[in-house]
Amino acid sequence: MSNNTKSVIHTTFYAVVAIVIGCFLLIDSFNESRKNPSHKEISALDNNFQTQRSGDWSETIERSRSSAVRVISASGEPDPSRVASSSGTYVSMFNRYFVITTMHGIIGPCANTRILVGHTMHPCGRFIELNEVSDYALIEIYKINDREPIKVPRMVPSTKYEWIDSLAIMNKTIYTGFPNGIGPLTIDGKISGHTEGGFIYLMSYAWSGSSGSGVFSSKGEYIGYVIAIDVGASVYGGNQILENVVLVVPSFKINWASALEYDTSLPLRE
Repeated sequence: MSNNTKSVIHTTFYAVVAIVIGCFLLIDSFNESRKNPSHKEISALDNNFQTQRSGDWSETIERSRSSAVRVISASGEPDPSRVASSSGTYVSMFNRYFVITTMHGIIGPCANTRILVGHTMHPCGRFIELNEVSDYALIEIYKINDREPIKVPRMVPSTKYEWIDSLAIMNKTIYTGFPNGIGPLTIDGKISGHTEGGFIYLMSYAWSGSSGSGVFSSKGEYIGYVIAIDVGASVYGGNQILENVVLVVPSFKINWASALEYDTSLPLRE
């Protein structure tokens, strides 16, 4: 047998082996791709912010989810059975830590208020401001190690032109909250209009418990917080609830400087 013949046989043999191995790998990969993901793999998706959206969306989604908290408020005496659950955003400023949520979700004193992250309850440090006009509660708390705060003012629009750009009609938004006590759920939307009072209408969705959720622009800026869905009169009588028309208060209505009226030290932890 000539050397050329041997070389052809060897080459053919290795080619056949490579094809067989490739077929096995392809079949194995195909079978693996057809398997259902495990519960553990599905749970891990809560930390996967890579999406088909372009630009800054993955960072914005991560910022929204990593700053979202749930706020629990109990009324105390004389009716201790009343408990409200709402959403909020963890923020930092002046080297201190706060949660911004809605005032209507606070039905008791600071001592009866908790910030829930995962399965851990964090105490309320003190109420900085309860604002009825813009329906917000600014609550000072202790640092939460497994949350990433929104840094004020860096992550908030700061000039008139930045606000005009952020609040333009059909701009995309997202928020993360705890509707009906579940979540965190991240929900997208678009700015569809504004009220005469300067509030924002989102074409999105919200339910009981979504109030206080921080709303972010596609640039990752904290532009406001959810306070309600639209309710109007029905032509058939009664109320018409529009769950996909969400009312948002822009964050420029928050008096962040009110925190400076208080001493920088919080009371001792519980």
